[in-house]
Amino acid sequence: MAAQSTRMVALALVVLLVAATALVPTATAYGCYDDCYERCANGKKDDPACTKMCNQACGSTDKGAAAGAPA
Repeated sequence: MAAQSTRMVALALVVLLVAATALVPTATAYGCYDDCYERCANGKKDDPACTKMCNQACGSTDKGAAAGAPA
């Protein structure tokens, strides 16, 4: 009986760990596109190479004012 209880506790901890790590990329990705574009373009506007690279690196849904996209 104690072995089954230990397994349940271990399983619960694994589930919590997986849930916590699933939230980390969402929190850290905020502002990724803006930061990437500013560093890459170095003040230039509408740089297609930087736009492509930052879309791939950060995901195409995090476009901000740095790329000229409406906020």
